[in-house]
Amino acid sequence: MEIVVASGKGGTGKTFLASNLAILIDEKLDGVVAADADVEAPDLILAMGGEKRLLKSREIWESMKASINYELCNRCLKCIDVCMFDAIRLVDGKPKIVEEFCEGCGACAHVCPVNAISFRKAKTGRIYSVETMAGVKTTTGDLEIGGRNTGELVYLVREEAKEFARKDHVKNIIIDSAPGIGCPVISSLSGADLLIIVVEPTPQSLTGAKRLLKVAESFKMKVTYVVNKFDLNEEFLKTIDSELGLECVGKIPYDSEVPSSYSMMRPMAIYGMDTRAGRALKEVFESLGSWIT
Repeated sequence: MEIVVASGKGGTGKTFLASNLAILIDEKLDGVVAADADVEAPDLILAMGGEKRLLKSREIWESMKASINYELCNRCLKCIDVCMFDAIRLVDGKPKIVEEFCEGCGACAHVCPVNAISFRKAKTGRIYSVETMAGVKTTTGDLEIGGRNTGELVYLVREEAKEFARKDHVKNIIIDSAPGIGCPVISSLSGADLLIIVVEPTPQSLTGAKRLLKVAESFKMKVTYVVNKFDLNEEFLKTIDSELGLECVGKIPYDSEVPSSYSMMRPMAIYGMDTRAGRALKEVFESLGSWIT
């Protein structure tokens, strides 16, 4: 079962929940594999105590970049007109590719009347898998600096996690998604079984959660939610409940021990279950019992 932990905006506690749920599922339900699908800013491994040992690492060359043969180019500039990513600029009377913006879509080559545009493969990033200090096998990606092909890299991270799960005969995979509703989030949700939305008791977080819910509905997946730092604005909880219209599987209070655990890389699920946040995490895990196979 693939369980995605996501949020409509950053900073809601998504990785906090994903990392600690992974540890609890690994301990209580005979194993788990974790996947960090936020390849632009991966931190799930750090949240689970850091790397104990490297299991696997490989570079990914799946991006395509356009290149112009100026011996053939007739300066018609049709390529500039058609590029929706603003990846071709006019420099000294000639079209020039801005590789950081190029998505390799092929539109420029399609309209070029003299076939002056070709494509080459470029490094997308890398995928690596580790055993964390918490004992959870975790796969993550690291997008190349300036890279934009995050959806493809997220897909490959998930496939790598599935391979580990098959080899280890593990049923559950926890996916820590990127925030928002962009391409990497869609790649995280596609084909998954359960989405846990992490929301804070603020209008901004609720708006993001509603947008994420609308995306999830198109995938026909099960959806529930957790309210993090609920006691910062308890009056807003009824608004969240009515506007999301979902079953809530838990509310986690604000706890100063949480940032301390992050800074020391000591996961709450191992070192802080007797804290306010730790006890709430246990309740969330128990509430998810009917959702997780």
